[in-house]
Amino acid sequence: MARTRRYLNNLPNIARIKDLAHDILDYELKLDQAQQERSRVKNEILALETKLIAMERGEYSPKREKTRMKLNNFADDLVATDKIIKDLKRNISDSKSMVNDEIREGLSKIYKKAKLERDEALKDLIRHQNLADEAYNKFANSSLEESSQYHHQWISNVQMVIEDKERIERSEKELEAIKRVYRLEFG
Repeated sequence: MARTRRYLNNLPNIARIKDLAHDILDYELKLDQAQQERSRVKNEILALETKLIAMERGEYSPKREKTRMKLNNFADDLVATDKIIKDLKRNISDSKSMVNDEIREGLSKIYKKAKLERDEALKDLIRHQNLADEAYNKFANSSLEESSQYHHQWISNVQMVIEDKERIERSEKELEAIKRVYRLEFG
């Protein structure tokens, strides 16, 4: 049973990954058909070899020559089928490698985006914290008439500090989730 990888839908290059997955599926179906054909050809070869061994006891006959020709044709078919199987296995391996590269690239992009978001939130937090401290100092040292204006500035800046902390927390969770996915995908 295939494992669920819904988190891949969040990657920016998911369309490319899905295209490669469809290619892999097509190659695997063709590989299955080629392996069935190879099995059929091998059975035909075994049957013809058995028939040829039974005919060897007698003298030269056109039937024996015809059987040898069929045997040679099936041997050629077997070689061709083996080449097709080898090419399909190589294509599957190459496509799986490309999928892994695309997943790494996508994870890298969303990791950088989340890290940038966290860094921006940290800068905003520092700026808003300084503004809140400044507004509090003005509020604490102001006259009664000015205090309501500084109180409102202080409350607004404290609210922005809280929002910045929440953004940082969300970014940290997203970074951890991306790391977890990377470990899950690539050990």
